[in-house]
Amino acid sequence: MSRPLSPPSSSPPTSVTGSIHSSSASINNANISHNNIPPRAQIPPGHNSPIRIPHPHDVLSGRGGRINSHPGNVRFREMVDSYKREYLDPRTKKVEKARIAARIVSNVRLMDPSGRFLKEDPHTGLWVEVGDERAWKKAGQALRESAPEIRAERQAQLQMLAGVGQTVVATISKEGSVGG
Repeated sequence: MSRPLSPPSSSPPTSVTGSIHSSSASINNANISHNNIPPRAQIPPGHNSPIRIPHPHDVLSGRGGRINSHPGNVRFREMVDSYKREYLDPRTKKVEKARIAARIVSNVRLMDPSGRFLKEDPHTGLWVEVGDERAWKKAGQALRESAPEIRAERQAQLQMLAGVGQTVVATISKEGSVGG
């Protein structure tokens, strides 16, 4: 179940300028290998913090309309949606699920300017980087949202396909052998 670094339907997310940090790409691509080793954190909590004003590529932690409507969070949810079916596929192993979450975080961090995963300090009102491990957890949680509905939809599709197959077999059986 390996997949290239970018989501299936588009190229890697970029800024308005369309550029990606090449030094970050080499570090993060090496970190998201395609073997049975889970990714290792590169960005620690508090990195380059505090931040007064988040930019549009940042993904904000928290609740409510202000957080949900932030451009970075909207883009993050779009990325998550592009990986959700692969993540929820019953054949996807746990290590691969960790890599999918890390891939999403990496794609955010590869934007120019680099996207960060931030949480607001309630005492100061400033924003603080949560680090890779917390960002991976956020991505994993987002990937699991609506999981029962998606699994039920997949099951219904499989049952429909099985029903179509049974109808074809029944039709062939009634009409006799095919081509003969």
